[in-house]
Amino acid sequence: MGKPAPAQKAMKAKKVLKAGKAKPRRLLHSKGSLRSVLAELVMGGGKVSSKDAESAMAAFAPEMRAGWPLKKGKADPKKWRTIEDVPVHVDFTRRPWLPPDWTQGIKRTHGGNTYTVYMPPGEIRTFYHQWQAEEYLGKKLTTAEGFSGQLHMAELARKQVPLEDDAFLKLLSKQERAHLVDSSKFHVCIVSARRAQTSEGARDIAGVQYAFTSMGVTPTWYVDAGSLAAYKSLGLRAKVGGKLTPARNMALDDAQRANKICVQCSDDLSQWQYRVGEQAQDRSMDGLNAAHRQARSFDISPVAAARFILAKMRSAPGDRPPKLGGAYILGDCSRTWGGEAFSRAHFILGDFFVADVGSSLRFDERLTLKEDYDFVAQHIQEHGSVMRCNRLTFSAKHYSNAGGAVDNRDDAGVKEQANMAILFEKWPRAIFPHNTRKNEVMLRWPAEGSAKELEGAAVPERLLARTGLAASSLIVATAKVPRVQYMAKRVRKVAGHTVGHAMSLLVPNAKGKACKYTCTDLKYDVRLGFLELRGPA
Repeated sequence: MGKPAPAQKAMKAKKVLKAGKAKPRRLLHSKGSLRSVLAELVMGGGKVSSKDAESAMAAFAPEMRAGWPLKKGKADPKKWRTIEDVPVHVDFTRRPWLPPDWTQGIKRTHGGNTYTVYMPPGEIRTFYHQWQAEEYLGKKLTTAEGFSGQLHMAELARKQVPLEDDAFLKLLSKQERAHLVDSSKFHVCIVSARRAQTSEGARDIAGVQYAFTSMGVTPTWYVDAGSLAAYKSLGLRAKVGGKLTPARNMALDDAQRANKICVQCSDDLSQWQYRVGEQAQDRSMDGLNAAHRQARSFDISPVAAARFILAKMRSAPGDRPPKLGGAYILGDCSRTWGGEAFSRAHFILGDFFVADVGSSLRFDERLTLKEDYDFVAQHIQEHGSVMRCNRLTFSAKHYSNAGGAVDNRDDAGVKEQANMAILFEKWPRAIFPHNTRKNEVMLRWPAEGSAKELEGAAVPERLLARTGLAASSLIVATAKVPRVQYMAKRVRKVAGHTVGHAMSLLVPNAKGKACKYTCTDLKYDVRLGFLELRGPA
């Protein structure tokens, strides 16, 4: 091999830190599983412990792995060995900053662990860190440099789990299939902020982008002004959308101008699935889980999901078809098997929804969080219903991502409470504080009467002023909980509302009878430390 170059000597000396119709059977269930098998192969001297692992390694040749270069150079990854003559195996994953013509591999360390390493296209040489690759190239490596590799990784993941869109859409009736539209009729919008520059963000963005472009649809990314250049550097169709709710409304406006159906999607979604099966007769959790396990599942694209939702919306009976549709609110729909597959007055997540043409409704731009609750309530009020597909699910990261809605939250929950106060004020008979989850709400549409109609007559603000209470102050529950049951119930009911709104609510008294919550009740609950006031809201 000859005398190693000085840079290689330095790297050698450097200490390394340790670290219906049956579906096709998956060899292993995730890239993580494949990488675990690869690690086992590396540490086991080329051997694995199970037939499944052996089959997986045989099925995914080095050229079929994400670590293989998109454009092969002089160096052959199959002949890759370190300067210590340790073999390097091509990895199943790829760093978001890694140039497309570089190889990513995994090698065994002296301590018996594994380490991720990188090889340039022009020579068989091993780099252990990003800074070493940057020093070799003489430039800083960013997510823009490696984005094509992330798209390729999404493509390889798709090959491992083929889509079943055609079989899925055949679940629609003949009448419903008549309402299937071509994907060109959709304006797909993805609201995102400050994620193109981060490794995790670039990986998520690539997954969502590929999910649509692989089906012939190019989404538009609505992003913050400060990140526009970063998103465009990834090759995305991006425009400044501003903050969350203005961006959502801009997307709806753009779709309306183009006379297209608006599909809005979050920037971290994956794994769209649909299940069909028999409703559970036993509604215990065991019964629901059994029905869920027995159901036939379909791995589908977001485009097929949107076409399905729209067909269900447009074929709904009655003269007021819903204009908003979406999926179940959790990534697992096992709880739904005791009820109907479709519901018409339930909450739909803003993470993935379809808004049909012919509706002028828009998001309330006062809301910085939970804006989807208000949007759903508006649709039920104006158009009579929505279309939630309870067996349609997707995977989302929601609360953990940097950028987007997560940055609008705060640890104390003050912003959450302020947004909740607006919702409670607008929809006193439809949106309520969640029974068990702090700083969360639930949508429960009234069976009769107006969702905006208060339970009792509102207390005039001038009367509140005499008591020293501000109508717009927000009532917040403390950690102290009343021991008396009826008091605990009333505290739970008024928490999250404004003072003015709380004075219209009916709460239980000591005899269990419903009566109006009063200023005296509020002052008592505050004095005993069960509630506190913040505001004005």
